[in-house]
Amino acid sequence: MGGASEHRYLGALDTELEKALARAARRAKTSPSALLREFVLEGLQEKDDYRAVLAFRKKRGHTYTHAQVKKRLGLAG
Repeated sequence: MGGASEHRYLGALDTELEKALARAARRAKTSPSALLREFVLEGLQEKDDYRAVLAFRKKRGHTYTHAQVKKRLGLAG
């Protein structure tokens, strides 16, 4: 990818954050813009996962212990 549009976002970072991103990119052997893109995508995925967990918890299903599951499956012994 690359290009002028990605560099515009890098320019919006403060100097300290830009330096930290550059160091991390060197360690990862990638460009700062590629690393920033990866961080943003991971952050968005984490946010989606968090929302999914909250939605699941609202359903108020029954929770079983490990022993109960083993007994129900006939694995208790």
